[in-house]
Amino acid sequence: MPWRPWRYSADDYRAAITAAGPHRRPLTGVPASSPWDPDLARALAEHGVRVEEEAVWEALSADLAG
Repeated sequence: MPWRPWRYSADDYRAAITAAGPHRRPLTGVPASSPWDPDLARALAEHGVRVEEEAVWEALSADLAG
């Protein structure tokens, strides 16, 4: 089975920024392309915020349970 990104689209990222709340930290490093969703690289560059797994754990665990 080929690799598929899981909850790693521009829409997922934007939703995760909201879920992360006020304790967000900046991204570091050089932006990379995202061929599965070209808008993701733009969203990362635009917002520049890290999203930790703990901030989106409820959505991830719901996927696994579903």
